[in-house]
Amino acid sequence: MERNSKGQFMKDINGNTYEGFRVWCDKKYYPRICIDAKSIKLHVYIWEKANGQKPKNHELHHKDFNKKNYSLNNLELLTLSDHRKVHAGWVRGNGKWILKPCHDCKKLLPLSEFYKRKGLTPSSYCIPCNGIRDKKKLIENPEYREKKRLYVKKYYYENRAEMLRKQREKYANRRALVLGGCPIKVKEEK
Repeated sequence: MERNSKGQFMKDINGNTYEGFRVWCDKKYYPRICIDAKSIKLHVYIWEKANGQKPKNHELHHKDFNKKNYSLNNLELLTLSDHRKVHAGWVRGNGKWILKPCHDCKKLLPLSEFYKRKGLTPSSYCIPCNGIRDKKKLIENPEYREKKRLYVKKYYYENRAEMLRKQREKYANRRALVLGGCPIKVKEEK
């Protein structure tokens, strides 16, 4: 082991250094260095040295998923949400997210196979698995059954006009097709 001018050891137990800085691994096994009494992840230091300061709400992703491979061509700057999606198993094609794993059946499915939620991401369970989970809840939990019944009733009364309009349009189109005409739009009642 080498010592500096003060007689202190230069290298860690494993003997790793990077540009004269001692390298060690943190609890999550990321290589780190200490600069000006501040601990910095080595891959962040390397990327910032080449590209400038890392933007806020962005993270650096290791393309090969190897935390100890901190070469510049293995690092990719991603937003927080994109980085989480990559590690959750989502697949990107042509710059858009196209496939996502179901939390239950573990299949990679297109995003259209998941229910849409109020947020930006679809639900974590695919439509078939969601139905199975819902049936289990209905069977096992009488409180959930009552809550679901009240929700459906409330939803129906809040959206009754829209549901009836769609239903009238559907039946009018069926009649028009049977009689040889073309689909028509039903006028809304006031």
